[in-house]
Formats: sequence, C-alpha cells, structure tokens
Amino acid sequence: PDFMPTTAEISISLVYDKNTRKVLGAQMMSNHEISQSANTISVVIQNGNTIDELAFLDMLFSPNFDDPFNYLNLVAQVAVDQEHGYWRK
Repeated sequence: PDFMPTTAEISISLVYDKNTRKVLGAQMMSNHEISQSANTISVVIQNGNTIDELAFLDMLFSPNFDDPFNYLNLVAQVAVDQEHGYWRK
C-alpha cells in the first residue's frame, strides 16, 4: 500500500489463453520478495484456473496493512477488463 514506506513496485506480465481464459504463465520482477506469488501462479496453472477465477481468488490480508485485493488479483482483473474491452493499454 501507498502508506507503507517499504513498498516496492512489482512488474507483472500475465499470460493466458484468450479462448479458454486459462492462466498459462506469468513473469514477475521486483526488489520485493515475491516467491510466494510465483508459487500461487504455479498452483493456478496446475489447477487450470482462469483469469476470472484469479481475479477474485481469496488471499490473506490484514486490513491495517493491505488492500483487499492482492496484486495478483489486480493484474487478473485488468486482463478480464481487457477481454471485455474496458481497459486500454
């Protein structure tokens, strides 16, 4: 979150099949520790989850320190919006 002084940016590219909407992969880069996010994407791929499911996947958060949506949720929500024509690059 913006109010945390140690917040580091994370760059994510999400790869998915446009027909089935299944998540096929992701590239992530950050100075922040993101290995658990890579593990989450691995499970999403293994389970055959779609961008729609990842967009609202329930993630642990603390209301005092986090936003209700994890950055993995947010990147999937952008993908869903792109598929509906609501998001422009």
